[in-house]
Amino acid sequence: MANEADRETPDEILVVSAIIGDLNAFDELVLRYRAAVVRLAQSILGRDDAEDIAQDAFLLAFKALPSIDMPSKFAAWLHAITRNRAMRFLREEKNHRQNRVGLDEVLLEQVGSLTMPFENERETDEVKLALEKIPSEYALALRMHFLDEMPHKHIAAFLGVPVSTVKWRVHKGKEYLREQLEIINNKEVIWKKKKKSAGSSESSVK
Repeated sequence: MANEADRETPDEILVVSAIIGDLNAFDELVLRYRAAVVRLAQSILGRDDAEDIAQDAFLLAFKALPSIDMPSKFAAWLHAITRNRAMRFLREEKNHRQNRVGLDEVLLEQVGSLTMPFENERETDEVKLALEKIPSEYALALRMHFLDEMPHKHIAAFLGVPVSTVKWRVHKGKEYLREQLEIINNKEVIWKKKKKSAGSSESSVK
């Protein structure tokens, strides 16, 4: 039985439709890869500026869509645009606000998913800390797959790697994550024991 990712419209069909004027097709591409774009921007810049970079990346992609050579490689092309935009932000941070891509109000009205806030409360403090301790490529794959619920197929397309590589990163990433969570939990247990011991000592002195 085919899963949802297998039944959906291929990227290249949506790209061609968007090029000839179907904004709903581009809207579908935005919904499909928005989480990945935000995650990539966060991995380079942190959470505060990721939303702006993601919005800029999609607007740049929309304007440059007619120039894409291989519509089937849209996700990898979008990955490159996002990364370049984020790196440019780092180089020109002081001038970023002045050089921001102009927002087309008509486009934003029809591509509503560009303006939706990206919120994910499932990443607890412990998980966030643990993810920061493991290699970035594994952390990114874990966030996209488990927190953003992206299929392996979409992650692979966005990162420009085989699906088997994504599956390996998710599998290995879970092992790394489990190890780091155990370390964090053990440190918390030790800290609580020390705190309790210190409290007992103070009571005995009194």
